Amino acid sequence: MRKNTLPAFPSSANIPPINPAPSTNIHQLYVVPTQKPTPNIHRLREGELILYKRDRSDVWQARFKLFDRKWHSISTKHHNLEFASRAACEIYDEARFRERMGVSFTRRKFDAIAKETLKELEDEIDAGIKAMTNKDYIRVINKYLIPFFGKRFIENIKAEHMREYEIWRNSLMKRTPLASTLATHSSAYNRIISLAVQRGYISAQVPLAHLSRRGAKGKSRPAFSRAELDYLLNFLKDYSLGGHSALAKEMRLLSRDYIELLISTGMRSGKESLNIHWKHIEWYVDHKTDKRYLRIWVSGKTGARYLIAKHYAEAALQRLANREKAFTGLTLDEVLRKKYNIPLFRLSDGTQPKSFHTTFQWLMKASGLLKDTATGQNRTLYSLRHTYATMALIEGNMDVHTLAKQMGTSVGMLERHYSKMTATLAAERLA
Repeated sequence: MRKNTLPAFPSSANIPPINPAPSTNIHQLYVVPTQKPTPNIHRLREGELILYKRDRSDVWQARFKLFDRKWHSISTKHHNLEFASRAACEIYDEARFRERMGVSFTRRKFDAIAKETLKELEDEIDAGIKAMTNKDYIRVINKYLIPFFGKRFIENIKAEHMREYEIWRNSLMKRTPLASTLATHSSAYNRIISLAVQRGYISAQVPLAHLSRRGAKGKSRPAFSRAELDYLLNFLKDYSLGGHSALAKEMRLLSRDYIELLISTGMRSGKESLNIHWKHIEWYVDHKTDKRYLRIWVSGKTGARYLIAKHYAEAALQRLANREKAFTGLTLDEVLRKKYNIPLFRLSDGTQPKSFHTTFQWLMKASGLLKDTATGQNRTLYSLRHTYATMALIEGNMDVHTLAKQMGTSVGMLERHYSKMTATLAAERLA
């Protein structure tokens, strides 16, 4: 009879050891179970977030997709897998949040975007696009905007920062800026914001603070009356022959020609006029009347344009040509036909004056015309441009649209500055 026996219970020595429960960490919570992780690649958040290492680097990188379904990569800056996983999840969550808010997941500081804007402005200048205006923007960005806003993230600039900036800027300038100055600052700032939106650094829907354009109202610069202008041009004939030094003598001669060109054209003093070369001047013939006119190509803050000089500008050009050594033996007509690439206003040694401002101030004092009797303001070179516009409107020999094209400005600008003259212009009809 067979004996009923139970199987022997195995001894503890034969029982396979039970592995302890693995420690829990961040990356294991999100690993896709169906995919076996490789040593240098770990998938988190259902495969939407991937940790990986580059060749010859122990730092974990994070790669993920957003709504645009494109992969975006960023360093976790961690060597430890657990820390890298935690950092990657935080980066991913913030990127998703910023995407919902319409903000680029890669945060850009103001100075980085400003430098891209500067490059864009410089490219426009090289292409001949609004050179004077863009140079003003570059100066404002470098001197004011980057020093103050540079280290702030662009989406974090708030209204209180704008108020702080205005106080800081006014202190730096040591005056309350005019509205025209504030318009330049505001436009330069807006160029930076526009580039940020255009390149996707920030959404156009994100509310941003803007610079104020409200400033001190500019005073109208004093002009010369017809009698004062005639006196000035006559005074210049003898005054231009004097001077206490060789340089002063040359500057007086040049200033006479310079002033007569400004008065006869209405062009801007400074770069617009100083950048003129002989090749920019020509005779324009009206084939209907067979009359010829001096036509000058200038490039200013509002772009390049042709302007027509009054007939008496020919005398100033003739004096300039007579003093130019390169034109010895040539008539003015021959000089203009040859299109010389020589600056119109230069000294005998070939250098150009940086400005006629000081020479003009001495002339104003010597002639007794420095102060405008009505306003008490000092006259400047800009007064010559203001005089040109005033006389053209008062004498009625040019309509406002033609005048705007000649002076390189807008009809609206002329109307704002000269609206006070409306009654004077209509005096014949009103009297």
